[in-house]
Amino acid sequence: ERSHQLGLLHLPTTSNTAAAMSITCLSSVESFALYFETSGRQQCNWSVFRDRLDVELKRETPNCPHDATTELLALLGLDAEPDAVDYINSKCQLVYDNQPQMDWEAVTKKQAYGQPLFDQTYYDGGSYLNEYYETNVDNRVPYVVNKAANVLKKDGSRIDDVYEAYAKEGKIGYADEVVDNFQNCPLRAAMCCFASDRQAGDNNGNCAKPYDENCVNAAPADNTDLCYVDMKRHARASGTDGGFALYPGDNADGEGSIHCHGLAWGDDDYDIESRYKGNNIFYVSMYDHLYTRGYARNVPGAPMCGCLDKMPVVSRSDCTQVDVTELWVATFTPSNGTSSSSFDLKLDEENGVSIAFNACRGARRNNDLESYYHRLFNEGRATGEELAEVRRNLVGNRNCEQSIDNFVVTQGFEKL
Repeated sequence: ERSHQLGLLHLPTTSNTAAAMSITCLSSVESFALYFETSGRQQCNWSVFRDRLDVELKRETPNCPHDATTELLALLGLDAEPDAVDYINSKCQLVYDNQPQMDWEAVTKKQAYGQPLFDQTYYDGGSYLNEYYETNVDNRVPYVVNKAANVLKKDGSRIDDVYEAYAKEGKIGYADEVVDNFQNCPLRAAMCCFASDRQAGDNNGNCAKPYDENCVNAAPADNTDLCYVDMKRHARASGTDGGFALYPGDNADGEGSIHCHGLAWGDDDYDIESRYKGNNIFYVSMYDHLYTRGYARNVPGAPMCGCLDKMPVVSRSDCTQVDVTELWVATFTPSNGTSSSSFDLKLDEENGVSIAFNACRGARRNNDLESYYHRLFNEGRATGEELAEVRRNLVGNRNCEQSIDNFVVTQGFEKL
């Protein structure tokens, strides 16, 4: 299909190119559309567009005596390169600022169905998605003969619908629209910590069939050491404006199995990680961990998911990054003598966005939130002070005891 092809697409036209366009090498094609891609940290801007036009200029008109900059100035009727830079950059930013998205409240649709607090309750660790597990008890509700109740794949079918139809090819607004756990994240990082497993047969956690015997209080696969919970970090979620819980030891000698997974983004609002962080938190919290693995419930005294600074202090966390390819189409229509020339830039309507969710590639380790943040620091997208604060929340393996000791001193206690 045309929309999958990069390069120049000749468009049919009934007009003749104006005399003023005669200095352009591409004027003979009259109207045309230029397709180009951006991916990784690359953004739509003047240099990306110019470089792509230069490739097509050499391919379409190899004897053209001038470069892409001169060609573009002629096509747009501009006088100098700075004018073209501003023009193209403003066009790109206009697309970013007005990109269609699925607002977060449409992800679960619960607000539209009269449950305005559902999303908030879910991310605190409550709601039927967290608290129920599949059951065949005689008094199950709803009761259907020979059919279990609370089947996650049925109750969470909306999650799969959003993932398959939208999360991989469209922008989702960030969850801070309706969930205060994600509002005002100073470190630009979020994390979920799951304390329970409610789904059998997915090779994750220890929930097993029959559910009523082997999935009561089942645990997720352990990937961290829980150090402590400071309940004043997010008083609304904990239900108290103070207090703390300490977790010396690990696994059977401590808190049991806890699974934490997060994401982070840089300080540029137009970076891929920033623009698609709504997709990422949906994938991490709802699709990958709840729907796919069955992980649920919060660590007591803390939200299940939220800004990193509102979450429990732990040794480490897994991490997911979004890898996005965007397909752009620039359309130029020359003047026909009665109307002026026009230039339009947008994301391709059918194939404009392609999103893959992958383990974070960190500075020293992959699939590790602290190491990914270290990479953001190395690339100038986070400060040293921010990295140090992240490390006070993700303290590293075998560092929980020291972190606990440091914390209790701030609460007016002294270790004897």
